[in-house]
Amino acid sequence: MSAKPHSTSGTSAVFISGSLSITALPEPVVERLGTILDRQLSVLIGDARGVDRAVQRILCDRNSQSVTVYCSGDAPRNNAGKWPVRNIPSSALRGTAAFHIPKDMAMAGDASCGFAIWDGRSRGSLANIRRLAERGCFIVIWLAPEERFIILRSDADRSEFLVSPLCRTSS
Repeated sequence: MSAKPHSTSGTSAVFISGSLSITALPEPVVERLGTILDRQLSVLIGDARGVDRAVQRILCDRNSQSVTVYCSGDAPRNNAGKWPVRNIPSSALRGTAAFHIPKDMAMAGDASCGFAIWDGRSRGSLANIRRLAERGCFIVIWLAPEERFIILRSDADRSEFLVSPLCRTSS
């Protein structure tokens, strides 16, 4: 099933992404998800294991309806809330990281802001942060190894973050 991102008139869409290695979300991340829901932002999320699946479970438990699941395959691998799906075709080999790049690019292009839950190593998560930064989006990053949020509000914030040692070691 293919659908456009669910949105309510006048709301923004947040691209939530994160590392495959993160399967449990800490309380500060759960609280931030609550804020997203309280602000009635539409959520764009992928269908992977790890952060995608963990976030989907929370959104489902909270009966969130403003969610669109993006996938590259014929059907999403995970869709906890049976939300609308946006299928993004990919010509890359199924099962590779490259297979999911068009989906990630579409989510970054459709979003007005981002929330990344990052293990500090995942190249895919960093690529999503870069995509949002290139568009000048507001980005909240949960940096799991340091258990802290990084907020990228301005072009200067985004530029400084992207040239930081943290990003260089993940590239």
